[in-house]
Amino acid sequence: MRILAIGLGGAGSRIIDKLLEHDRMSAIHCVEGLAADSDADELASLEMVPAGRRLFFSPLDPSQPDDIAAHLPKEEILSHLQAMDDGDIDALVLCCGLGGTHALVAPDLVSFLKKSLVEPVFGLCTLPRGSEGDLCLARALDQLDMLLATLDGIIVFDNEAWKEKVPAITEPETALDADAIAGKLLEKLRPDIPRKPVDPFHEAMDTLIARRLSLLLRAGECSMREPDNLPEVVLDAGEILNTIQGMGLLTIGYAREELPPARPLDHILRFGPHTRSVRECHVKASRVVDLAKRAVFQEISADTDLSQVKKALILIAGPSHEMSMKGFMTVRRWLDRSIQGLELRSGDYPVKETRYLGVLVILAGMETLPRIGELRRTRERLQEENGTKKV
Repeated sequence: MRILAIGLGGAGSRIIDKLLEHDRMSAIHCVEGLAADSDADELASLEMVPAGRRLFFSPLDPSQPDDIAAHLPKEEILSHLQAMDDGDIDALVLCCGLGGTHALVAPDLVSFLKKSLVEPVFGLCTLPRGSEGDLCLARALDQLDMLLATLDGIIVFDNEAWKEKVPAITEPETALDADAIAGKLLEKLRPDIPRKPVDPFHEAMDTLIARRLSLLLRAGECSMREPDNLPEVVLDAGEILNTIQGMGLLTIGYAREELPPARPLDHILRFGPHTRSVRECHVKASRVVDLAKRAVFQEISADTDLSQVKKALILIAGPSHEMSMKGFMTVRRWLDRSIQGLELRSGDYPVKETRYLGVLVILAGMETLPRIGELRRTRERLQEENGTKKV
């Protein structure tokens, strides 16, 4: 699945930058993106977004520093998107952090883009942590409500839910693409360029988001140059879009596990008549089931009530000989019985050069999420307090 991505504000721009980094690690490139921000230092600190696609804008009236709507370069953003669209783009994705100033102008930008572009436009939005204050939380809910009315679906990542878990899930990965390596060396080659410090939590969170989204995109773009490594159940861009388009709130869960090192004779014995013992098959099936449960209940982008889910998608990724169809079908039956809706799609994505097996799950069409319910109660409390003060 190929997308054009727009990073709006500091949070959105950092997500796009990390997404491009992950995308360039693969031989299959699925993402082209740009960043728009009113903070020049944030734009300068990006590593993967090309300089020509970093759009700086700023309110000119010092008495109204938050009035960015009139200065948002909508026409310039549209022009860049049209130049990047080679006719094979499946969707647009707008990334932003809810609760901030830039998310206020996102609905207007989406409405403007939809007048000229035919592709569906999705949002990838982060919810603020509780420590950012009640006003920020209430503002985030207002922005989410406005975006739900304009976007074709919003992938929600809850920063509050991940504040304790996120440091443990990221680790360095080696970029294979020359452009990615060049971007990483930019700071060493140009020490004069200012680098804005990045919060370690946000750095780890951006990696978490990019890893999930880039895996999903690559799964729909299987290379025909490896006929011996094709999926048994193909998951293409159409399947992904049919799951998420028009579904409102979306969440993504992803859990992976490092596989035990291969024994010396495993590669040869795999092709023998009695290659897999009953115990080995059970271990592999149990691994898939356990990863699926972790993806849904522990490593989901935002806590989700399965009984509200209208559509779901399951993807298993890793070495083909480590995938268990028995475990895969067990997960399918479990999710099929657990969700409210009747649409459940699935696929596998064989990856040769990896030591991990992972399960990714998309849940779509929920009316609300537990975290959004908390934000709603916070907003109602603030409204009551303001009403009392007025009286």
